Formats: sequence, C-alpha cells, structure tokens
Amino acid sequence: FPHPRDEGPPKEIQDVRDNSKDGEYWESMTCIIPERTLKLWDALGAALLEYHKVLMRRSELFSEATTLQRENS
Repeated sequence: FPHPRDEGPPKEIQDVRDNSKDGEYWESMTCIIPERTLKLWDALGAALLEYHKVLMRRSELFSEATTLQRENS
C-alpha cells in the first residue's frame, strides 16, 4: 500500500550521496553570469542610487516651495 506522501529516497541512500564534485559545481556557478552583464548591473545600480538622490532633493525642494507659498499667501 503506497505511502500518501513521497518522502524521497530512504535515509540509507541519502547518506551515501557523492559530494566529491560539489566544489567544482559551485565554482562553475561563479561564472554563469557574464562579466559584461555584471558590469551593466553595477552601472545601473549606481545610476539608480544617483536618481534616488535627485528625487529626494526634489522632494525637499517641493516641500520648501510649498512652505514658502503658504508663507507668502
């Protein structure tokens, strides 16, 4: 009678998993994204930070202008 849930292979089989090539696998994963793409992402990240600064300054100036308009009224 089948178990209602598949819990994967028995524990004995899980313990004998060959992990000798794990390091090689993860090392290969460090090169999966091309250098050109990484540089593009870095440039976009820097541009977004600058844009955020501009928007924050604009928000401050808008608040200041609103206050001055209220004072002038």
